Amino acid sequence: MSNHTAPGDGLPNGHDNSDEETHQLFIRAVLMLTLIAVAMNLNAFLHRKHFHYLGESALYILLGLLVAMGWTAISYDEQNKAIQLSSKFFYMVLLPPIIFEGGFALQRVSFFQNVLTIVSLAFIGALYSTFVTSILMYFFSKLITPWSFVESLVFGSLISSTDPVTVLSLLPANVDKRLYMLIFGESALNDAVSIILYRFFTEIADPKMRLSAGTFIVSVLASAGVFLGSLVIGVLFGLALAKITKHVKVDEKEEATYEMAMILICAYTSYLVADLLSLTGIISIFFTGITVAHYVLNNLGESTRANFKSTLRMIAFMCECFIFLYLGLGLLSFGNQTVYQPMLVFFACVSILISRTHVFIILGFSNFARTAEDIVPFKHQLLMWFSGLRGAVAFALGVTFLEHPIFDATIKGQIFGTTVMVVVLTVLVLGGFTPYMLKWLGLATGEEEKAGHPTVAPPTTNTGENAIVPGQQQQPGGYETIEELPELDEEAQILHSNKSPFFAWLYQFDAKYIRPHFTTLTEANKQTLNQIQTARQIRAASRQESMLSMRGRAKSNENVEGDKMELLKTNRNDDAVLHAVDLDDENEMQEVKGDAM
Repeated sequence: MSNHTAPGDGLPNGHDNSDEETHQLFIRAVLMLTLIAVAMNLNAFLHRKHFHYLGESALYILLGLLVAMGWTAISYDEQNKAIQLSSKFFYMVLLPPIIFEGGFALQRVSFFQNVLTIVSLAFIGALYSTFVTSILMYFFSKLITPWSFVESLVFGSLISSTDPVTVLSLLPANVDKRLYMLIFGESALNDAVSIILYRFFTEIADPKMRLSAGTFIVSVLASAGVFLGSLVIGVLFGLALAKITKHVKVDEKEEATYEMAMILICAYTSYLVADLLSLTGIISIFFTGITVAHYVLNNLGESTRANFKSTLRMIAFMCECFIFLYLGLGLLSFGNQTVYQPMLVFFACVSILISRTHVFIILGFSNFARTAEDIVPFKHQLLMWFSGLRGAVAFALGVTFLEHPIFDATIKGQIFGTTVMVVVLTVLVLGGFTPYMLKWLGLATGEEEKAGHPTVAPPTTNTGENAIVPGQQQQPGGYETIEELPELDEEAQILHSNKSPFFAWLYQFDAKYIRPHFTTLTEANKQTLNQIQTARQIRAASRQESMLSMRGRAKSNENVEGDKMELLKTNRNDDAVLHAVDLDDENEMQEVKGDAM
């Protein structure tokens, strides 16, 4: 008997399609892995040559563009499907590890010390940027190809997402810690706000419909509700994992595997559940990462703690490489679907620069509530305005919009093409000029180590005047630089500043009433808690002593005032007696004069 299936069965064609798809998948995988290997080695070569004027993101984009040019030239894949980024692949595979790693490795004390400013920059700033960009592009587009206001809002929302990884990688290692965290914190959170607004405006569906003021109010309230809901989901999943890892123990040989798997499962489930509830997985998985680092880490075995952070960083790094390589490939890989209008790109760049002025407005109001030593200097504000690069999320939303079934194909092509060009230009131009901006603002002097990834502790190699010893030398305003010893317990940094008694109280409350239920306090945590309690007792005793001293001085002042009144009364009596004596003397003199007459 023959094992071959007859042509009429239809099965061979199915096998052929499956084999072709598998073949395309293998080609894509080999291509991307090869590009990542080449990009990593090329980046290492540039670092050895101290060439810091081309960031990693820009290098990956340029490499992807070169490959796209070659791929298109050989016409191996007429529709360029092998080098196109799928929006589902981006949201399901590439984005979650990057966001989770950002929350897990976050410098939590610095983040929460500035959380109000960061949330204002991310939430209010994203709303401001979206609406300003939308209004400007609505009028600019009338000079070329008119966009409806809904289409302008869609573009404004997707382009408001910032990605300053390139700028952060070019910052010097001893950069002001608060500045570093403000830049990173804004970008980490405004991605979610951008996605929320994008979903809201595309769900309107009809690009010709008229909008009212109520629509904007609803969009703002919906964004706030989704933000808070996603935060709660992320924290709950993190606390649930903490409870599990505290009470469930496995064999030491399987400990690391079990714990690392549980963390990844919990984080990814948090991301998916938030999206299923029509929230945003970015905020959810970000705060899951923060909660895991704060409550779960102490429950893990030594081998897990030693290896998980580097493993997670490796996964996130690979995903970042994929995204920026795909971004470079995307300049040519979408073919006729992409419409490039140079004037639209120019007007878009002008619009986003204007929309970034929210940095000056928000920080200006924030400075009114700060002391003179604690304000955010104008040169820091200027760098934050300059660091508004667009990146992965803006590109992915552009790809998603390209697949939208409602909007006009020409408009979709224009918005996608404009988005891709804005991302590339901001990364290449703004990123390329960042070293010059740092020197012009006086934030970089000479050859310094770069700060690197926003969540990775940089090398402590500076010497001389630029050397920073954590907890000893600080930047103006009492903020330590980003350079710090890796083994330093971050929570103990609260003790280095007398400006944060609220955070000291919050840490004590957390350690006494929350952590015992979810995690195990280490000796370092207990020592830090004891130090905070001692410091609080000293401050309380000092305040009590000051109050007693003030009361004593007040009482002494009252006694002095009483003595003064008595003395004044006595003096007045003496004056009256003397006045009477003087009158008697005058009368006697008049009588003598009368007798003489």
